[in-house]
Amino acid sequence: MLYILFVAFLGLAQAQRVGKAMMHFGNCNSAEYGRGTCIEKTDCDFYAVDKLTDFESKRQCFSRQRPDLVCCPRETNFIPSFGARINNGTGATLSHLGTPLRLEPAPNNMDALPQHPHCGTSFFSRVVGGRVTDLYEFPWTTLLEYSVKGGGLDFPCGAAFIAQRWLLTAAHCVDAEIVGSGRTLTAARLGEWNRDEDPDCVRKVGGGYECAPKHIRVTIDRILPHAGFQPKNLTNDIALLRLSRPVAWQQLDKQAVEPVCLPPQRGAQANQLVGSAADVSGWGKTESSENSKLKRKATVTIQALEPCQEAFRSKDVPVDERQICAGGTVGVDSCGGDSGGPLTVEASTPRGDRFVYLAGIVSFGLPECGKSEYSAVYTRVSSYMDWIEETIRANSR
Repeated sequence: MLYILFVAFLGLAQAQRVGKAMMHFGNCNSAEYGRGTCIEKTDCDFYAVDKLTDFESKRQCFSRQRPDLVCCPRETNFIPSFGARINNGTGATLSHLGTPLRLEPAPNNMDALPQHPHCGTSFFSRVVGGRVTDLYEFPWTTLLEYSVKGGGLDFPCGAAFIAQRWLLTAAHCVDAEIVGSGRTLTAARLGEWNRDEDPDCVRKVGGGYECAPKHIRVTIDRILPHAGFQPKNLTNDIALLRLSRPVAWQQLDKQAVEPVCLPPQRGAQANQLVGSAADVSGWGKTESSENSKLKRKATVTIQALEPCQEAFRSKDVPVDERQICAGGTVGVDSCGGDSGGPLTVEASTPRGDRFVYLAGIVSFGLPECGKSEYSAVYTRVSSYMDWIEETIRANSR
């Protein structure tokens, strides 16, 4: 699956190659060999890779999505620790190795932005080049529903669920000139998987079916694009959507809906993510050039900004530090219909608990998705944290 969006109008027919970095999954520390990064064992060129077995380093890299990660001593590839908003020392920890949990109370305020461990905790065994998600995977990925003039529904965009009453999407998904005057954004579907069925069911190994709860359809009562959004070049491509009623995900029987965490630090350079693995999920176009009926996922690599800027400069398309470039592999990309959807990163708290946060929002890329080793461009969420909080505060009552 996944490819990328409405950008044929940008005329991005070609671009220069963006260098591919080693994909990693966060920081770690090996008792025997010192600091390193979590990477796939097959990618670790450390001379004693078969000896990387101490319990603490394995705990730091433990991932149910990616069970073959090791703490590889790569000093030159070390990235700064995540901090600030996540696990400030007074709260609970979330263990992935069977240790009992002690959870802080979840936020009761329907406009409060949840923090770990009340967001970004859903992990499952591991979108041109992507594949269908598990039934409950990426429970924050939301399908946006548009009514079409003359009757019918359309689904050109996605969004990320970030709080009981709030979604984050791309500003171009609410721009009439880009989505078309015949489309009107009316509602969001949370907990959706197969957009043609309700409830969603999958066949279990050994026979029988497992079914998720019916998706939650909620109308949207306020559309709030960034005031600085520029349709011509898609700068400040971010918007908040306020739901007409709160969705209390903590009270659901099954975790088909959960908010994603927001970035733990602020500013364009808050998290040095070059080389990080990131997941993009949605219902966008697949290799067949048709939008997928099922939610799909793909893993991409976050690229350095400078070569990405150079790649798009020849087409007079600006890319700056408020944006993230990710991709770099033929056949793996986001695409039309994924617009506004989440680009998420799996990271660790200072205590070593794994969580998922929203690093980017699908914005634009080459018209022919996944056809070359070039990056797609995503809005960098950490650059807009102040705007997100101020906008929610101003529209909270």
